[in-house]
Amino acid sequence: MLWVKCRSAIHLAIASLAVLSLAQLNGLAVAVDTEDAVTVTIEDASAKVGDKTTIVARITPRDGYRLAEDYRNRVTSLSAEDNEVEFDNKVVRGVIQDGSLVFKIRATPKTPGAHAINGVLRFGFVNSLDGDYHLDIKWAPLTATVTGTE
Repeated sequence: MLWVKCRSAIHLAIASLAVLSLAQLNGLAVAVDTEDAVTVTIEDASAKVGDKTTIVARITPRDGYRLAEDYRNRVTSLSAEDNEVEFDNKVVRGVIQDGSLVFKIRATPKTPGAHAINGVLRFGFVNSLDGDYHLDIKWAPLTATVTGTE
């Protein structure tokens, strides 16, 4: 029984490689790695306990790519590892500024110290392959620190 499952997995892997090779040979679009298309930078934030602060996440396209302005670029699933940070919004939309996609995440530390923040950046970018434009939707983890001071 185990051998049958392994053989099925091997056949699936071989078929996937064959399809990918044919797609590349025929000039079809293949998904682009996020790291190849954009750079992601995240600025940590600090504020007095009870005061608002802003985490800034920035996605900048590399040469040959541009951001999909009409896509609903956003940060979701915001959470503080220790539940000691409140967020103004659970979903934050990005805006294009100076050629980059910028997310400003408003947060308030509830206690002193460093608090690990997690979220998911969802964004779209466009690339060109032989004059045809292709939309690629990607995600990247958002990890930051909000520090509460006294």
